Amino acid sequence: MDISFPYHIKLCFPGNLEYIPAVRKYISELLQISSFSPKFAYRSEIIVDELCNNAVNFGCRAEDARVELECTFFNDRIEFTIKDQGGLKENVDKLRSSLDSPVSGSDSGMMPHQGMGLEIVRMLSEKLDVKIDKENLTSVHVVRKRENSASE
Repeated sequence: MDISFPYHIKLCFPGNLEYIPAVRKYISELLQISSFSPKFAYRSEIIVDELCNNAVNFGCRAEDARVELECTFFNDRIEFTIKDQGGLKENVDKLRSSLDSPVSGSDSGMMPHQGMGLEIVRMLSEKLDVKIDKENLTSVHVVRKRENSASE
């Protein structure tokens, strides 16, 4: 298959956890047909899963809430941007606190705010940026670079 980089996709799905496995699998398959390794696709799938789960669990308050996932595929990387419709103040505060926390865990081995899943995203990506506006609308941008063939 002849793929021309970069290319961009945008998915919108209901703020419901049942949609996430299909979204995750779709991104993984796009990566593999774009000549990324199965290992890279699987690890990227983990990122998508964490980002989507956080968006649904912490950023979808209304019954008709939607999540937007944008992916740009480059020859050497993929960039994800996920947007939710705004979480509760306590969830946004927890997110801000998680972003400000050091990467290392406590003595018990638990990560700060472990339920947010951002530590695994940080470990698997080169860049993680989060923007939260005045209405608590959250946008998370992640860059994951292709690894060299030997370790990919």
